[in-house]
Amino acid sequence: MSAQQLDVYERYNLYISNEKFFVEPRTKTGSLASNVYLEIDRTTTELRLQSETPLLLAGADVIPIYGIVGIVKLVAGPYLVVIKKAEVVGTVNDAEIYHVTETEALPFNKSTLHLTERQSWFNKHFLDMIQLVLATRGFYYSPSFDLTHSLQWLSENVTPDYRSSGLHARADQRFVWNRHLLTPLAANPSLAHFTIPLIHGFVGIRTCIVRGSTFKLAIISRRSIHRAGVRFYKRGTDYDGNSANFVETEQIIEFDRDQNPANRVLTSFIQLRGSIPLRWSQKPNLRWQPLPLLKPTDDQLEAYVKHMRHVKQIYGGKHVLVNLVNTKGREKSIGGELERVSVQANLDFVRYVGFDFHKESSKSLNWDSIGTVLGALLDKDIVEFGYFYSNLANPVETRSQSGYFRTNCMDCLDRTNVVQAMIAKASLRHQLLNLGIVDGSIISLDDLGDFIYIFKNLWADNGDECSKQYAGTGALKTDYTRTGKRTLNGALQDGVNALTRYFKNNFADGYRQDAIDLFLGRVQVQPAQLPSKFEDSVFNVNTNGGAIAGAIFSAAMMMLCVLVSENVTATLFWLIVFIAFMFFIFLHGEEFVSRPKLKQD
Repeated sequence: MSAQQLDVYERYNLYISNEKFFVEPRTKTGSLASNVYLEIDRTTTELRLQSETPLLLAGADVIPIYGIVGIVKLVAGPYLVVIKKAEVVGTVNDAEIYHVTETEALPFNKSTLHLTERQSWFNKHFLDMIQLVLATRGFYYSPSFDLTHSLQWLSENVTPDYRSSGLHARADQRFVWNRHLLTPLAANPSLAHFTIPLIHGFVGIRTCIVRGSTFKLAIISRRSIHRAGVRFYKRGTDYDGNSANFVETEQIIEFDRDQNPANRVLTSFIQLRGSIPLRWSQKPNLRWQPLPLLKPTDDQLEAYVKHMRHVKQIYGGKHVLVNLVNTKGREKSIGGELERVSVQANLDFVRYVGFDFHKESSKSLNWDSIGTVLGALLDKDIVEFGYFYSNLANPVETRSQSGYFRTNCMDCLDRTNVVQAMIAKASLRHQLLNLGIVDGSIISLDDLGDFIYIFKNLWADNGDECSKQYAGTGALKTDYTRTGKRTLNGALQDGVNALTRYFKNNFADGYRQDAIDLFLGRVQVQPAQLPSKFEDSVFNVNTNGGAIAGAIFSAAMMMLCVLVSENVTATLFWLIVFIAFMFFIFLHGEEFVSRPKLKQD
């Protein structure tokens, strides 16, 4: 797991001439990192390495960049997408990890005069979509550390010739969000030092001091590209066993005994989250919470078994499936179905734990009881599963995590965040005990005031980022994750976030789902076959637009009658008309929401 050798260059200069792009490797200090240049022909799109300084560099425009996201083909032709700005969020085992803060897409073609007006319209909106995805916070990379794999995987799979292949080639492709854009570069192994895999999710690193011992606490969350998307348009599993909103979260401790890096110890604990592993949907329809739908024709047992075996194949070990959905109301049917198929499947490596989070949390604003009840259900597994442990000075001491918690609620966001933080805290106590940082007198990490503040806020930040990427807002219930109890301000913020989610999920997420599908390569741009349905989707224009106009007009007339004429009869008339239009809109809600137009599941 050494992090000393660079797999990709740290900085670059991008030279732009009329005929070509030249990418020149640089160090962080600005000096030349290599005498090899990447040359990209803007006409033929050919990529090749040059060992001699091109004469064209003298008259070319130059842009300092942090790396190449990839190349995307749109209606106007290819675009080179580059990282213009990035910031270091910290280090793991001496390897710097960067957060992408600004990107730019540069066209190969110098003009769009060859496009028709309709093609230009499509090209602009497709380009906006690529930029929309990249503008979402949470893209990370490292020049010298494989962010796509856990510490345990790296420890068990790194061989002497491990670094003979490039960083992208040996990455876990489930978590490489720019995999599609990197296709032209990845096709040529000689370009490995220019090929940077990006993960999407969260990376947070904090320095902590507990009882005189200094160590790093890190959280790395990796979102899967499979069945990726937005809240209501990506639910359940696909036919390959991939679940929506699947996230691998790794909590890492880096501890240098006696402040000596030669005596470094690394520990990590992995948890999983993902949509309920059944085939189900919950399409937006203007209702506050659409009813989840299970089709009678879908084989739910097959869906569950395929997903759990898929996860077992990747991670090995035992798995505890923690289901947090309500046992009453609209969630009852899908939660009950998950319990039924888990019993029917009777997989020997899976233990099902049902826990009605809302029922337990409704008993008090102080949610300590949740931790107590969950602890009774899960503590034995937390101890049995253990965690990854590696003493770099003595590899013989290496131990592995033998089991995994897979937690879900309906969205795998708010309730899941709270419970994952609880499980992580329980495991972390065992790790700190083993490292000698705390002793047996510490019954709960809550007794470590300053440290528990850092821990809780780091997990809350992780929950917020994962929530923004899937649902469009920060997570709910983060007041508990941050403070250990529910607060009035937290409840009010939850209300604001819930309202924001409602409007984004109903009126913006179809477009956002299209953008993700385009970015990940699930939709291929064909300039001669542009999707006509998409032209009506940007502003959510549809055949029922007259109903929206009617509702707005009748509301305006009603206000005029109240404010100007003070005519009660006319006011009641327009009120009835307004109610009729609104009733029609909500009755046909699915026709009025923003829906994906580029790809249909």
